[in-house]
Amino acid sequence: MTDLQCLTDISSSIIIFQSIMLKDETIITEIHDLEGLHQKVPSLSFMGGPAKGELHVLKNGESIVGRGAKSSIVVSDDTISRNHFKVIVKGAEVSIQDLGSTNGTYVNGVRVTEQVLQDKDTIQISSKTIMTFSYLTDLEAERQTQIYKMANYDAVTQARTKAYFLDQIQQEFSHSRRRSLPLSLIIFDIDFFKKVNDQYGHPAGDYVLKKIAETTLKTIRSEDLFARYGGEEFVILMRETLESDAIKLAERLRQLIAAQVFLFETHAIRTSISCGVTCLKGENFRNFEEMIKVADEYLYFAKQNGRNRVASLKQLITS
Repeated sequence: MTDLQCLTDISSSIIIFQSIMLKDETIITEIHDLEGLHQKVPSLSFMGGPAKGELHVLKNGESIVGRGAKSSIVVSDDTISRNHFKVIVKGAEVSIQDLGSTNGTYVNGVRVTEQVLQDKDTIQISSKTIMTFSYLTDLEAERQTQIYKMANYDAVTQARTKAYFLDQIQQEFSHSRRRSLPLSLIIFDIDFFKKVNDQYGHPAGDYVLKKIAETTLKTIRSEDLFARYGGEEFVILMRETLESDAIKLAERLRQLIAAQVFLFETHAIRTSISCGVTCLKGENFRNFEEMIKVADEYLYFAKQNGRNRVASLKQLITS
């Protein structure tokens, strides 16, 4: 072997050794440097009541909790005050202040007027609505929010789930009966939806569902509850709303969807909806299940009489 060959072999060995060493090299990272793991934010986690599962990260300043529509955090519990209490975040200190509520604000079982909150304090404002104040990392807050969304929002349409709707209508029905307030319900179904899936495929069907949900959410009020009730069936629950106003909304929504063209890939898809509308007035329904059943019967009537229409007791009487 020549000297040149020996040098070549040695160089090759060094290159191979360096390559192996580079592959085995481990990059060391401090765990606490990972984004979102070290920072902690004050938050309220609802452990019971209508808002169960919700997490609200508290920002600097004041956040009002109550059943009033203008509260920072709205809780649909008719046994609490419109503006029940407020949380004040000032730098590292967080305090709670009762706003003259009827039933009081309790921290760890003791009624308070104003108090500095500590991590893991329990706050109760009714027999149902209980929450925990805690400091969470950004990652913990995100994880809890995602769990709540998975349990309460439909993955395709981002409408509320059927389970959430059934829980809410039971509470809203009782609230409306006690206070003699109207409560309206719209059930609507996409006409010939099976044909959309059969002709264009299920991804196209999901796209149409998503777009109809987007149109609905833009049309209804912020306080209305919109949920996916079945495959292509949806519901809208409207608190303190007369039947005539619910019919107007259903008709407006029907017209918007009938005029819409859903562009999916190279396909231009048209569809329509049929609606059933009913309203709780006084004691015309024994329970919320009966109210849903009657709305569904009006929906069936609309589909049996040509589709792409709205049916209700008022329209059946006048027709």
